[in-house]
Amino acid sequence: MIISVVGLSACQKEERVSGEEVKAFIKEYKAIIYTIDPQNPKDNSKLLEVVKPYVNEEVYEKSKKNGVFTFPNHFATENQTDVKLNDVKIDTIKEKDNNFEIKYTLFVTIGDYNVEKTGEMTILNKENDKLIVTYDWENPVTVENKKFK
Repeated sequence: MIISVVGLSACQKEERVSGEEVKAFIKEYKAIIYTIDPQNPKDNSKLLEVVKPYVNEEVYEKSKKNGVFTFPNHFATENQTDVKLNDVKIDTIKEKDNNFEIKYTLFVTIGDYNVEKTGEMTILNKENDKLIVTYDWENPVTVENKKFK
């Protein structure tokens, strides 16, 4: 009887977060940052509140200081152009010690331009399959001779 209970517990721990769940998490997180209507810009403090649960404290503070979360909002407002996340492609994903190391491509529309932004991210799979970003970096792209970080 004890063996079957231990076996059942082991089977339950085998459930893991799938690649599709990781992609959905990234898309949800990045859509907050990359969905901007210049006629109705987001309040930066509210934007920061919404994005905070997706990242750890270190990423939050560093990105807040560097304007990473608010840059697309600023760019859209300054240039009077829409910014919209269309899709996310996971280029590579490696799982190690409850972390996902990911290389990804964002498909973003900026005004009339469709751009691809590549980046790298580490996501920690915490208890109860709660995902949290512990590292996030993107290559900047140029749109109409303006750098879009």
